[in-house]
Amino acid sequence: MKKDLKNFTLEELGGYLAVNRYPGYHAQQVLSWVYQKKAEDFSCMSNIPAALRKKLQDDFYLSKLNLIKRLVSRDGTRKYLFELEDKNTIESVLIPHKGRNTVCLSTQVGCKYCCRFCASGAFGFARDLSQAEILNQILGIGKDIKNKINNIVFMGMGEPLDNYDALLRAIRIINAKYAFYIGQRKITISTAGLVEGIKKLAREGLQIELSISLHSAVDAKRDTIIPLNMKYSLNKLLPSVREFAKLTKRKVTFEYILLGGFNTAVRDAQALLELIRGLDCKINLIPFNDVAGAGFLPPAKLEVLFFRDYLLKYNIDVTIRQPRGQDIEAACGQLRMRHLNQ
Repeated sequence: MKKDLKNFTLEELGGYLAVNRYPGYHAQQVLSWVYQKKAEDFSCMSNIPAALRKKLQDDFYLSKLNLIKRLVSRDGTRKYLFELEDKNTIESVLIPHKGRNTVCLSTQVGCKYCCRFCASGAFGFARDLSQAEILNQILGIGKDIKNKINNIVFMGMGEPLDNYDALLRAIRIINAKYAFYIGQRKITISTAGLVEGIKKLAREGLQIELSISLHSAVDAKRDTIIPLNMKYSLNKLLPSVREFAKLTKRKVTFEYILLGGFNTAVRDAQALLELIRGLDCKINLIPFNDVAGAGFLPPAKLEVLFFRDYLLKYNIDVTIRQPRGQDIEAACGQLRMRHLNQ
């Protein structure tokens, strides 16, 4: 049975070539065709010997995603619904801003963790994405926009650190000169708080960004919106975050979705200040993008400004993420949920 070449690393492809008595340097040439020149067939790889092209054709195939739907927002945000080979569907998002193109990638079909404010887990968890399926999202979006992608954020469907091996393999290819060549500091992983994954990531020797999906600094509240908190409470999560920051020398970001009337009061801001005391970090405030059935309302403008100003008063590095793609339901899982409900 043929194998998907995009599931191979440079080293693995080099091993295949060695076994078949071809020079190892062809591995980088082949992968450059795949990721830089966007080749969809081995026959076009003109600097690869004809005999090797035939051997590759016999043993491998080049997968791609099937675009089911693309929605374009008034603000330029693009939401993609892709179909996989097994007919499962995933979402990706393009966010253009001031000459930069950021893509938000999924790592799983569905999600195990069912955070209340997120639609990704509405239909449960199906499976992890392969390395190829992660990378094909970048290729699919790049083919659509025909512009350079500058930033990668793993904030789409699924919990990235729950698909750790495929995630890290994909990141190393995204960063490689022969592939997308996107700098490590332009790659962000967002996690709901898988402590073992954070600790492992801290020791990978990478300079990628870590973003914690926090949303409350009070365990009792966080339990109700992020079920994973009942396993990894804040007194377990924060030491792993501090360890990551210490080992990598990177400033961690805490994402804080502002849910109207739920986590926007003075006591919530005070709890957050206490939680991050002594930690060099950023707070990214995110006004809730309404998800059907979540049971929350977007915050009032005054709630947002009050919460930001309270943190600024204590010299916290805080920003408000401007809502993007609201007219196309760009929040995680919304497009897939609508598709599956049809």
